[in-house]
Order: sequence, then structure tokens, then C-alpha cells
Amino acid sequence: MALNLKSLHLRSLYPTFRNYCDYKSIYERDEAGPQPRKVHGTVYPDWRRPWVQRDGEWHSKLSIFVEKSPSMHILNAMQKIPSLTIQDIKEWWTDMKVVQEIENQKYLPERVAALGINLAAVHFFTYRQCAVRLKGQQQWISGDLTTLNLPDSYKDGYYVEAVDCSKFHHNGIRYEGLQNLSGLNFLKGLSLKNNKHVDVWCLDRIAGNNGSSLEYLNIEGCNLCPGGIYAIARMEALKLLKITDPGDNVELQVALSMLEQERPNLFINASNDNDENDLEEI
Repeated sequence: MALNLKSLHLRSLYPTFRNYCDYKSIYERDEAGPQPRKVHGTVYPDWRRPWVQRDGEWHSKLSIFVEKSPSMHILNAMQKIPSLTIQDIKEWWTDMKVVQEIENQKYLPERVAALGINLAAVHFFTYRQCAVRLKGQQQWISGDLTTLNLPDSYKDGYYVEAVDCSKFHHNGIRYEGLQNLSGLNFLKGLSLKNNKHVDVWCLDRIAGNNGSSLEYLNIEGCNLCPGGIYAIARMEALKLLKITDPGDNVELQVALSMLEQERPNLFINASNDNDENDLEEI
């Protein structure tokens, strides 16, 4: 009797659990077609729908301007149709590639829910030509889809200790991609060498997500400014910082001097060295 009551209690709680298997890609949603809009489980009444969506109303392709305003980029492109040039098409294609890169690097809660924080980070970085080292291991995990054999579900023991993003594919990691470092409590080493999109906002995100555990940081070839130095100062556990020689940039030199005074235990290596195995120093 007690077992039956326990089963009924668990069964009553089951519908409240979040099911990540119901996630559908944009292609599956397109195949399913438009679904009726619901509010608190009730289908919207017909009188509350836009008139172009009501049964019996006439509408044309121009109804897109009534149902939903198009983006500024679409309107700008339509205005340029009479005088559209090859340069305009190239600029549009460049913008679309940037949008695609940002979408490709976004943090996916579904991936973390299925794999766990650490294993999800291993999937994200290794599939983008990065190298990952786990806690207690000397070998680096790297490769491509044909050589990597990573678990496709949660598995204990994958604790990320170091990440090398110096060969991040396409144009390097962006602000959106750095969110995939959040929750890595064992992360000690991070190389962002030659990632041109890494700036003060990226360093601030790293300081907020990993500042309490990160001991080694390489930002050679990145967009470093005095504001980035202030973000680095928030990384309490940092012991070794590698940057490109600031040269004649007086403001950056002053910021580095202040950082050295505030953090006497932090060693700053400012050089133009192209050492590829920099993370071996951890």
C-alpha cells in the first residue's frame, strides 16, 4: 500500500518536470506548419486574431507588412533594388555570415540539460577546432567529427580544466560563445590567442563566469584596452597573464602598472612570442 501511494505521488509530479526531448529544430517547426496560438492552454478566440488571419478574409503576399513589420535590413534591401550593386550584395552576405556565426556560438540550455555543464563544454569547443584538457589528465581532447568519440549523454568524470581556443574555427570565438564557459568550476587555463573578437566585454564575461578559478589566461592578439585590464583585475585566482606587447600605448601601460601594483602575485608576460604550446605551462 505504501509503495502504491509513493508511485501515485511521483506520477502526480511527473507532468511538472521539464522535458527537453520536446525541443524541435526550426526545420521541424516549419514542417509542422503554423500552430494555433494559445494563452494558458486556451486557443485564442477568433475575434482577437489579426484580421489577416481570420477565416474568410482576403489577403495577399503584401499582408506580411500588416501581420508583422519586416526588419530594417529587408526594407533597406527593397529600397535599393533599382540601384542594387555587387558591393551591396557582398555587404549583405558578410552581415549574414556574422549572424550565422553568432547563432552557431550561442549557449544552448538543451545541450547542457542533456550532457551536463562540463561535457556540453567539451562538445562545444572540440567541434569548433579547439582543444580541451580534463582534470587529472595530460592528454588534450581535439579532433573532428570523424575522430572524436564523445558521449552523447551525461557521463561523470568530464571536468574541464583547460581550454585552448587559439584555433577556433572561422573568425574566432565571440561574446556569445564565451557563455559556454559558465559553470566550469574546475577551469584553470584558457587561451584566447589571436581571437580578434575578444574585447573588454568578453573579458568582463570571463571575469564574471570563471574569475574565481582561472589561473592562466592568454589573450595575445586580442583587442586589449584599459577597460579590459580592469576586467582582468576581477579575476581573483589569476596567476599568469600573457598579452601582446603594448608598445607605445601609454594608457595601456599605465593600466598594466596599476594591475601589477594591485596584484603583486600576478605575473604578466608581455611579448610577441608565438609559442603554440602555451597551455602546457599550467
